Amino acid sequence: MSASHKTTRFGILFALMLASAAGGCAPLGLVLPYDDAPPAPEGGRIKTSLAWISANKDEENSVTPEGSLALEAKRIAGKPVWQQVRHLNTPAGQIGDSVLLDRVTLRPIATWRWTPAGTYITKYNHREVQRIFRPRNSASSVRRVETEDVEPYSALGMEIVVASLPLHQGYTALVPVIVDTVPRGWSWLKITVLAELSLVERSDLMPKDTWVVDCTMDNERTRLFVAMDGRSVRKMQKLDANNEVISVLRRVLISLPQPATESIKQ
Repeated sequence: MSASHKTTRFGILFALMLASAAGGCAPLGLVLPYDDAPPAPEGGRIKTSLAWISANKDEENSVTPEGSLALEAKRIAGKPVWQQVRHLNTPAGQIGDSVLLDRVTLRPIATWRWTPAGTYITKYNHREVQRIFRPRNSASSVRRVETEDVEPYSALGMEIVVASLPLHQGYTALVPVIVDTVPRGWSWLKITVLAELSLVERSDLMPKDTWVVDCTMDNERTRLFVAMDGRSVRKMQKLDANNEVISVLRRVLISLPQPATESIKQ
């Protein structure tokens, strides 16, 4: 595979990993006819985890970790939070993100995304959202503050929110989310549970009972495979308009026990 093809491949996979929307021109702020209140995620369903991740579409032969993921329970300024940190190695260097969420409601507190172009930082205060972009080769930052029509969640780290919902076959929901890489606005994330299946990750491991969840936002589709036990996302697929798999991100190892910084009261 040529260097240019590798770069393209990792660009697509990085977009999948960070669960980002299409780009700066995404039609954010679209208000859909939706009368029900958005579902309330339950952070108590989530467990701490530590895993390697692989961005290889050839799942059967993908055994070499290309990144890492850690989800930890912490307490910051007296507030119980979840912090997820992910890294992925690419030909252009290491890229990644960090998400800080309220441990109970999974409302976003702040997110960080590190890219070759610079760092995206988004800070949340209910409906008020502050976006900061720090270019890598510039001393000046771009800063915007806006008040949204609804109190949003974060598209970066959305798999944690989706995994915490009361999933079952046929379950559907709409969640308002902020995409950190666009200049302003919010959008709806549409969630649909397509099936329940037994996921075989490796021939030497027991199958996992899993929900298959489709997530659509601004015509971008991501399919999550959510383990019923522990609510970890075992695999993420990026899909095109013809339902073909463009790329895959998955855990190449089972989640390992990781000591929490404090006991979690469910």
